[in-house]
Amino acid sequence: MNEKNLVFICGALRSGSSLTHLILDHHPEINNPGEFDFLFDQISAGVTFPVMAAYEEWLSVHRIFQSKLLSIDSSLDYPELFDSFIAQLAQANCALTLNVHRHFDLIPYLFPNVKFIHLIRDPRDVARSSIGMGWAGNVYYGVDHWIETEKSWERLQEKVAPEQYMELSFEELILSPQPVLQKACDFIGVPYSESMLNFSDSSTYSELDPSLVYQWQKKLSKREIQYVESKAHIFMESLGYTLSGHPLITFGILEKIKLKIANKLFKLQFSIRRHGLVLVFKHRLSRLLNLKSMNKQVTLKMNDINKLYLK
Repeated sequence: MNEKNLVFICGALRSGSSLTHLILDHHPEINNPGEFDFLFDQISAGVTFPVMAAYEEWLSVHRIFQSKLLSIDSSLDYPELFDSFIAQLAQANCALTLNVHRHFDLIPYLFPNVKFIHLIRDPRDVARSSIGMGWAGNVYYGVDHWIETEKSWERLQEKVAPEQYMELSFEELILSPQPVLQKACDFIGVPYSESMLNFSDSSTYSELDPSLVYQWQKKLSKREIQYVESKAHIFMESLGYTLSGHPLITFGILEKIKLKIANKLFKLQFSIRRHGLVLVFKHRLSRLLNLKSMNKQVTLKMNDINKLYLK
């Protein structure tokens, strides 16, 4: 596939990547099949590609990979398998856009000439939304993955030319969709299509709702806002997000311990509510004792449960 027809949508989890997927995939000349972090998650530091047998085993219980219905040719090495996946996803006369949430700086090692769209969202809303997903028990921890994503984006920018990337704000997409999508289409290399805004006709998502932006202003306490801003203010300011005006704070040891315990307890309780105590116990035991067969069986059962909560 021509690299000029391949675009990676790079943004933190809960930054609007699912919505962006639906919108872009409704364009007649864009194919956006969703999330593809599994392409890069097993590449280790120093850009060492995974052992193929271990990678295939890892993919065998990866819920998102399994949903893509991609075939694996075991005779290929990692870069060749990557090319095989891209070839399977490619559609005639369509640009291919893939959503990723991390490890952006690894992409140029495989595709040095592709384009990137940097999807950003206010981290105060991202952190709050992460709690609802069960990924964090408080916004202090809920903002961490957003920070790591932005660090990854900074590393990517050092490896590619400025004309290879553009920025797309979740807030601007919601409030002014037409000019934002026009800019995105121009960057991707396709004409603007009104059909992109018809995504709600064939999905469980509602039409674009201005009330979705800046919810933190009503739903976070002063202390919660300070937690996020004190950790993320450097990236926030560089991305154009205005701080609340509350003083930035440092965190004492006792407060950090309290937040850490609350975070772990919340995530455990969330998992038990969703998957049941028995499955959670078996999953932790199988990982602790390296019981691979049990872990695979339990993980697949948990995947089936998680599918029920997908929007």
